[in-house]
Amino acid sequence: MLFQRAEYALRAVVSLCSAWVGSMTTQRIAAQSGVPAGYLSKVLQALGRAGLVEGQRGRSGDFVQARPAHELTALDVINAVDPICRIGKCPLGRPDY
Repeated sequence: MLFQRAEYALRAVVSLCSAWVGSMTTQRIAAQSGVPAGYLSKVLQALGRAGLVEGQRGRSGDFVQARPAHELTALDVINAVDPICRIGKCPLGRPDY
């Protein structure tokens, strides 16, 4: 089950990867992807920290994908905003598993 944050991140990345221009503003990504602009800013920051998008500071606040679309996976995007936690120890408490 995907959480809303992960879905929004996937929508934003798809919008950026399908853009004909090199960069897009947050408002344009929001309009194209259907993600609220205020929340999208937080999602784009997380994607930027993960190295999936690059943002330019300033009034326009343009974003561009940091890697070619064919190098991105849905798992990369999901882990950037809502990491999938792996089981680190036996849920039954057994030390040998």
